[in-house]
Amino acid sequence: MKMKLVASIVFAVSAWLAWGAGSLHEKDPAHYSATPMLALGALALVALVVLFFGKPAVAKAKARS
Repeated sequence: MKMKLVASIVFAVSAWLAWGAGSLHEKDPAHYSATPMLALGALALVALVVLFFGKPAVAKAKARS
């Protein structure tokens, strides 16, 4: 349960920051690159996958016991 809470917080914060970085890039692409937006978006995607599917090693350990 704790992992899902942390994953949802990480998703919310990184998605919000990715949106802000994308907004800055859209307003002034000469000064703001798309790299932070893409990196934060990837982090949000990983957090979303962990939120929905959980950690595979933990799921396998629970299935064995």
